[in-house]
Amino acid sequence: MSPESSLNLQGGRFQKGQSGNPQGKPKGTRNATTILAQNLLDGEAEALIRKVVQLALEGDLTCLRICIERLVPPKKDAPIEIDIPEVSSIADIPKLFSALTAKIRAGVTPSEARTVMDLAEGVHKTLALAELEQRFTALEEKTRFMNG
Repeated sequence: MSPESSLNLQGGRFQKGQSGNPQGKPKGTRNATTILAQNLLDGEAEALIRKVVQLALEGDLTCLRICIERLVPPKKDAPIEIDIPEVSSIADIPKLFSALTAKIRAGVTPSEARTVMDLAEGVHKTLALAELEQRFTALEEKTRFMNG
């Protein structure tokens, strides 16, 4: 197929790779569905909230869950204070895990503990790789010295 005929098959007014709307959708523009839903709910929000609370008080578990989720937001990440010993080699890893285990026993949440343990595991892997690289380099130097 010749380049001229392929241009005819592509059609369109814009060059390949060039957007027909480079500015994109204007900021703040709402989706048509969102606008429709808001128009339907205008003036009814207070009545809907009252109904959800009423149903929750009557024992509707779904409505109760909705109310509780709105009243008590989920806990967000917060800084954890831990005295971490200096870790410069694989031999220091047990001290690190002991410090972390003590903090976990002191009452951090399971998700906080998981985050901290993942960090410690990353430190361990990094140190192990560095140590293996040092050993490998030493072996290469030794064999180079013996062979040449």
